[in-house]
Amino acid sequence: MSDSALPIDAPAPAAARSPRSISAATIAWRNLWRNRRRTWLTAGGIAFAGLLVVFISSLQTGAFEMMIDNTARFFAGHLQIQHPDYLDDPRLDRAVANASARMAELAERSEFEAIAPRAQAFALLARVAEADSGADPPAVGGLVVGVDPRREFAAIRHVQTTGRYLEAPGEAYLGSVLAKNLGVATGDEIMVVGNSEEGGVAALTLTVVGTFSTGQTDFDRAQMHVHLDQFQSAFGLADAVHGIAATLKDPKSALQLAATLGDGETTAVTWQQLLPEVHQMAELKYQTTYMIYALLVVLVTFSVVNAFIMTTFERTPEFGMLKALGMTPAAIMRMLSWEALWMALLGLAITFAISAPLLFVLSKTGVSFGDAYADMTAQFLMPERLYPTFQTRAALEFSTAVLVLTQVAALIPALRLRRLRVVDALRAEE
Repeated sequence: MSDSALPIDAPAPAAARSPRSISAATIAWRNLWRNRRRTWLTAGGIAFAGLLVVFISSLQTGAFEMMIDNTARFFAGHLQIQHPDYLDDPRLDRAVANASARMAELAERSEFEAIAPRAQAFALLARVAEADSGADPPAVGGLVVGVDPRREFAAIRHVQTTGRYLEAPGEAYLGSVLAKNLGVATGDEIMVVGNSEEGGVAALTLTVVGTFSTGQTDFDRAQMHVHLDQFQSAFGLADAVHGIAATLKDPKSALQLAATLGDGETTAVTWQQLLPEVHQMAELKYQTTYMIYALLVVLVTFSVVNAFIMTTFERTPEFGMLKALGMTPAAIMRMLSWEALWMALLGLAITFAISAPLLFVLSKTGVSFGDAYADMTAQFLMPERLYPTFQTRAALEFSTAVLVLTQVAALIPALRLRRLRVVDALRAEE
């Protein structure tokens, strides 16, 4: 055997090997740049849609997480321990007994950030008239809430318009509209009359030490805070409360945590149940956003379909020559599928190259809507600046949809290749 001869089982030289497995992707990538303008326009369309999806989703999620957290911290908490029937029928006698022991038990759990006892009842409120005034003061109905000032975390204590928050028994902290209706100001006295748990009369005499204004008239018109010890004594609750409100280190764990806290005599109620209107609004907004996502993906798909239809018509002579050389329609369609894949990956790469640093910066600096939306943000208890949270799920869902649908988009015009006659293709003008 000569030196130049090859053994029968020796591998073929590189030049003689079939490049089919490695060249399809390479050729497809090179084909993209034969018309750079179309490639950049199509990839830019994918990138623009992806940027909108990721940015809107991140901004919306960050806004709603902050709104829900702020709303929960404002008073209700992320969850509450209550009597099983209290949420549906908030009667005075449906209370959590041995509240001190239950709070000590909850305080040992690491999931909680803050815990605050609450007791509440509806009562008649009236300003204590001066002896020489000669006029009976108007009586106004209101919700009297007993709180422990040392434990209370509610943001309502920080929105006072006059005076200060509670410090000791005998003090009252009420909404600005309620104070106006009663005709009282800081330093005036209020008489509270209601029904105790045993059916007797519960009476309190309180001194106004502060008023608050949340921007929500219904809330400011109805609520007044008093010291929990005085409330329990007047309404005959002893060591019972109507709710043990808690904020969590991880608000998203409220549902899972609530399932572990019920003991038959009490139940754990999450913010979704305490604030159903907030939960429903958030769900509606999320569904609306998903519809926008779907519309953007459809538009991207049509853009890619259009690009590949143009490609199929413009490259008809090329496809005819490839078929004449023995390339099967399936191989040509595989090449077009690779082109669609490269197009999608290029668009997605641009999406993440722009969105990742942009959202990183905005997550630190926040997005301000200016003074024009100050009333709206105050109404929904939102801060002046919103901090977007990068949504990995939205990015993955959009990426998956684009990768799948661009393959479908490439397949639709490529089906024409099966009916393409070589003679007619070679006669076609480019």
